[in-house]
Amino acid sequence: MQPAGGGGEALAGVGSLRRANGVAMLLAGLGAAGFLVAGESRAALALTASAGVSIVGFRGLEGVVRRLQVAPDGGPGVGVWRFLLRLLLLPVLITALLLVFRDLLAVILGLTALPLALIVEAGIQLVALRSRKHR
Repeated sequence: MQPAGGGGEALAGVGSLRRANGVAMLLAGLGAAGFLVAGESRAALALTASAGVSIVGFRGLEGVVRRLQVAPDGGPGVGVWRFLLRLLLLPVLITALLLVFRDLLAVILGLTALPLALIVEAGIQLVALRSRKHR
């Protein structure tokens, strides 16, 4: 998320999200390659598709959250409805992946690529923060 001031922290946040997306793509690629080596091309496709759903869903929700707004009358603005529709779209896509590929393990592994990448990014940020403290 970007702070309203748009200072250096905002740029670091955007870089962190990009790096996390890159790590998620790398993890998904490695997992798909592992399935391909094992001769499971359908599982590799399921993992790749579910990782894509996870990454695109995250990016979409990030954009909607940035634009959330409240209507002048105090009711939910257009951004809130878009946010809710995106939240509903994610389980629909995950269900579709499970129905099409019928490979629970591959779909779960694909969906966890982004959370794992965010954990890696958090570790990178903690190490960077600690090294700044010791300067």
